[in-house]
Amino acid sequence: MIIIRVAIMISVVFYLYFIINLLLINHYREPIQSYEKGPTPYELFLVIPVLNEEHVISRTITQLTESLEQLPPTVHAQIIAVDDDSTDHSLLLLTQSSSRFLQILHRTGNQRAGKGAVLNTAVQYIHKTLALKSDPQRTIVGVLDADAFMNTADLTRVLAHFEQEPQLAMIQTSVNIYNQPNWLTKMQNFEFMGVNNATQQLRNRLGQGIASGNGQFVRLDLALQNPWGNSLLEDLEFTLRTWLLGGTRTAFDHTLVVQQEAVEQLRPFFRQRVRWCQGAVQCMRYLPALWRSGRLNHFQKLDTTFWILMPISGCIVPLTSLITLVVLVSRSLQHWQVGWHHLAIGTLLVIAFSACLVLAALYQRNCAVVKQPVGFLDALKQSLTFQAFLLIISLTPYVAIYRQLRGQTGWAKTHHGVTTRVAKYPDTGLKRSY
Repeated sequence: MIIIRVAIMISVVFYLYFIINLLLINHYREPIQSYEKGPTPYELFLVIPVLNEEHVISRTITQLTESLEQLPPTVHAQIIAVDDDSTDHSLLLLTQSSSRFLQILHRTGNQRAGKGAVLNTAVQYIHKTLALKSDPQRTIVGVLDADAFMNTADLTRVLAHFEQEPQLAMIQTSVNIYNQPNWLTKMQNFEFMGVNNATQQLRNRLGQGIASGNGQFVRLDLALQNPWGNSLLEDLEFTLRTWLLGGTRTAFDHTLVVQQEAVEQLRPFFRQRVRWCQGAVQCMRYLPALWRSGRLNHFQKLDTTFWILMPISGCIVPLTSLITLVVLVSRSLQHWQVGWHHLAIGTLLVIAFSACLVLAALYQRNCAVVKQPVGFLDALKQSLTFQAFLLIISLTPYVAIYRQLRGQTGWAKTHHGVTTRVAKYPDTGLKRSY
């Protein structure tokens, strides 16, 4: 009996948090702000970590080259592709590129230490060579995945945002999925453009934005002062350490968008989400420092704590919710004429459907902002089926906690397309080797 009461209490607390969070993200929606690039010269370096990306890297370089060709004359841009000792033809395809913006770094003989190590290699190379005489405040490092691209207008507005806000140290753009052939990919787009986008807007209004890796832009001086760590969620770790340094601001801009490829198959998708969840577990060590810091407001501390502790709450809440549901249904069937349990079930269903309506409206609005219009009925359909997507994700905390306890902290990379492992080939014709 005590176990049942505790389970119901935990479920009630969780749903209260869910309702409050839903009300907040619906209320604190970001207004659309316009930033125009001024006359100040800026340098832009787009860093692309490359590890077995032969199916997407050529297309990415071509698309980014077209975008960079149209940047205003006050912007000097380059693409820094960092090959992390790929075993496919990624490096060969990079060397065959005719892009005048492309610089290639080839990490040979390195243990694959994850995305953070690759980004730090690029930053050090930029600092010691390409931007040796540049102002680090006016030098922007953008992080893009090997399957990602951005248009000229958004890249220009990123720099305009930095130009107009001297205290701004990092910008995270919204993320849109460009391949949506099946239900799983559509749900990833709903997650990024709906739930995550709205949550980031709330953070922007009440606290500060959090980096999401792809579409992350930072000033060079911050990247030098605060290198990326080796966490499996290096973007979150980078944000937390930036906050602890203080003196700057991190922001999310929902009007800017990076186009990204979704994972199309369930197995690699689940592996990706386990890695993200395990990365949050690794970032728990920063919580004491965050709460001691006077540089964060109360919302930042609470929001970040809830988010980082989700792997733990994610192991508990599904079980308590299941117990609560079984108790409510069984007692409702036994005492349906006089009991209150059926009313509780009805209330939960109304709340759940109302939440789907709100999320559908937020998704529709956010997509419209980045000129990817979606009809409301289609948005509502996706919002309803998103609950099944959440059931899949709800299994990841158990695997993530298990892996962390076993010391299995290897970086399981997300594969884009179908990657075929081939024999090594001689590294010739490199534009740069570092």
